[in-house]
Amino acid sequence: MEIAEYFDSVAAFWDDDFSEAKPARVVASTVSIPWGGACVLDIGCGSGSMFLDLLENGACEIEGLDISRNMVEVARSKFDFDPRIHVTHGDFLRHEQPGYDVLMAFNSYHFFSQPRVFLNKAKQLLRPGGRLTVAFPYDRDHVNTLSAILPAGMARGLLSAEEEALFWQELFDVDCLCDNGSLYLISGLVK
Repeated sequence: MEIAEYFDSVAAFWDDDFSEAKPARVVASTVSIPWGGACVLDIGCGSGSMFLDLLENGACEIEGLDISRNMVEVARSKFDFDPRIHVTHGDFLRHEQPGYDVLMAFNSYHFFSQPRVFLNKAKQLLRPGGRLTVAFPYDRDHVNTLSAILPAGMARGLLSAEEEALFWQELFDVDCLCDNGSLYLISGLVK
């Protein structure tokens, strides 16, 4: 099963599975947007669960990007009224619009099988000094357990936040790491 096909099949009830993720979303958005007026790309935005937290922390414009057409439709149905939010169907690795202040990958980073390819693309899309944050509302072991029950090859296992950050060191100055029972987070500024 392809990633897009899987998320198309779960889009209608996706929000029901992540209501407990609010504290992690707040921390991730607070770390990512230390100033007001940020232009954000939410990578793998799903149904738009990060949008309100990003706006509350100073995002002035959000582009949500998801590979699942059904997830995009759910997000649009919830946020089409807000001119600050634009939701697009597409593949992050093929996204060509640069100039973002912040890239957020909440609960989506493990779907990119090659971290360095993901990070190179992130650097291309960020403005100088822009920030990349990847975050999950669980610890690494929980993310890896969930990844293991998905169809084969859909998601990769995560290393510890410290080990995963080694992939980042050539392109980003990592200044925030967390891997505890309620949050896995890596965040840094583009070099």
